Amino acid sequence: MAKPNELLAASLAELRGVTQNGTRSVVKSEELSRVHRERLQDNGFLEEIMKGWLAVNSRPSANNRIDAAWSTVYWEFVARYLDDRFANEWRLSADASVALWSENHSIPGQVIVRSSKANNQLVKLPSNTSLYLLRSKENEPAEMRQRLRLMPMEEAICNLSPESWRTSATDVIAVIGSIRGTSTLLQYLLDGGRSHVGGRIAGALRHLGRTRDADTIIKTLESAGYNPHEDNPFDPAVDLVTLDARRTQAPSATRIKTLWAKMGKDALNHIGFEQVRINDRDGYIADIDERYVADALNSLSIEGYEVSEELIRRVQDGQWKPDEDAQDHETKNALAAKGYRLAFEEVRDDIRKILDGAPTGELLEARHQDWFRAMFSPSVNAGIIKAHQVAGYRSHNVYLRGSSHVPLPPHAIADAMDALFESISEESDARLKAILAPVLFTYIHPFPDGNGRIARFMMNALLAESGAPWTVIPVARRDEYMNALEEASQHENIVPLTNFVCELVNAPPPPTGATAARKDN
Repeated sequence: MAKPNELLAASLAELRGVTQNGTRSVVKSEELSRVHRERLQDNGFLEEIMKGWLAVNSRPSANNRIDAAWSTVYWEFVARYLDDRFANEWRLSADASVALWSENHSIPGQVIVRSSKANNQLVKLPSNTSLYLLRSKENEPAEMRQRLRLMPMEEAICNLSPESWRTSATDVIAVIGSIRGTSTLLQYLLDGGRSHVGGRIAGALRHLGRTRDADTIIKTLESAGYNPHEDNPFDPAVDLVTLDARRTQAPSATRIKTLWAKMGKDALNHIGFEQVRINDRDGYIADIDERYVADALNSLSIEGYEVSEELIRRVQDGQWKPDEDAQDHETKNALAAKGYRLAFEEVRDDIRKILDGAPTGELLEARHQDWFRAMFSPSVNAGIIKAHQVAGYRSHNVYLRGSSHVPLPPHAIADAMDALFESISEESDARLKAILAPVLFTYIHPFPDGNGRIARFMMNALLAESGAPWTVIPVARRDEYMNALEEASQHENIVPLTNFVCELVNAPPPPTGATAARKDN
C-alpha cells in the first residue's frame, strides 16, 4: 500500500500536468479526478474560488492564498472563467478596460462584463469582489491584453461615465496621454452622435494642456452640425499633470507623473520639518555611520529576515567570513546582512556627492541599480542566485501578499522609472522628493527583490538633500508603515505616510537592543 507522502506526490504530479508545469494558477475542478482534487485540497495545495473553480497554492504552509493574496490569481481567474462561459464573446466594461489600459492591475470591487450570452447575473467572488455579467445586444469588438478582452482604448474613453472622470482620474489621464491625435476618438463620437461626450473629452484635453486636440474635437463636431458644450470633467481642486501637446507618452509614465502631481500638494501641506543646508558634511556622514546598526537591524527585520545586533556588528566589522564559517556561508540572513552593508556603503558614498551638490534625479537614476547589485552580490557569489537575476529590472509579474496593490507589469517598468527620475529632477523641494520618490518606487516595484530596502535607501538619500538626518523605520511600527504605503499606493492618499515619516525624522533613532526581528507574512 502506498504511503501518504507517495499518494500526495502522485497528486502533485497530476496537478503539475494540469497546470502545465506551474504556468497556470487557476484550474477547473473537472480537470482533476475527485481523489486527486480532494487530497490536494486537504493538504492546502488547492483552494476553492467558487463552485467548480480552484486556485493553486504552491505555499500551503503560508497564509491561505485566496484570503491573503487574491490579487495573485484574480485576473487569471476572470479570463479563464469568462472564456469558459462565453468563449470569445465577451469584453470588459469601459471602466475596467481603461484601468487595465492604464497599467492599473489592482482588483476593483466589481468588474462589469459585457456579453451577448450574459444574463444580467451577479457572480460573487472572494474578498468582497464580484463580476456583473451584463447582457449586450450583440457581440462587441475587443482587443486582447494579457488574456483579457478589453474595450478598445478610444471607445472605452468615449463610454466612461461622468463620475469615472473624477474617481478614476489617474487611469483616465494615463490612457489619454497615450492616444495620438483625435481621429479615432472622433470616429466613435460621430458614429454615435455623442456631442456631449465630445465636449467632455475636449474639456479634459484642454485642462491637460492639449489645446490643439481640444479645438479639433469641438470644430469637427460643430462642422458635423452638433453644438458641443465643452466641460472639464476632472475635479478642479486636484492638481493634475500637463500632457505633452505634440507626443504621446506610455501610460505607466503618465501614471507616475500624475500621481506625483496629485499627491505632492497633499504631502506639502503636511510636511513637518524644515529644509536646511548641511555645512558639516563629515559630521553628517559620521552620524549616518552611528545609525547603521539600528537601520540595518530594523530594515532587514521589516522584510522578514531574522537578524541580530551581533550579526549586524560582525558584518560591519568585517568579521563575516563565509569561506571559513559554514554557518555564515549557508544562512540567508547573513547573506542579506552582508548585502545590506555593501549597499549601505554605496548609498553613503552617494550621499556625500549629494551634499556636494550632485543633482539627485540624475544620481539616483545612474546609481540605483548599483545599490541593488551590491545588495545581492553575496547571494550571487554564494551561488544562491544567478548573476543575470540582478542584471536589471524584473522580467516577471510580482504580487504583494496582504496588499490590494498590484505592481506594474514588466513591460511598463522602464517608462515608469524614467518618469520617476524626471519627476525627482523637476521637483525643487527635497522634502517632497523624500516622501514621494520612495512610495512611487515601491509602487512600481522594479526589482525582483529588495524593493523595500532600496526605497528606504532612496528616502534617506533624498532626506540628506533636505538636510534631515538619516531616518530609521522601526520594525515595531511595521504595520503602521505598511498601512501608510497601502493608502498611498491603492488610494492615492499620501497624508498618513507623510505624517509617519515626518514624525520619525524628528525623533531619535530606535535603540538597537529594543528591536525585535519578525517575519513578513
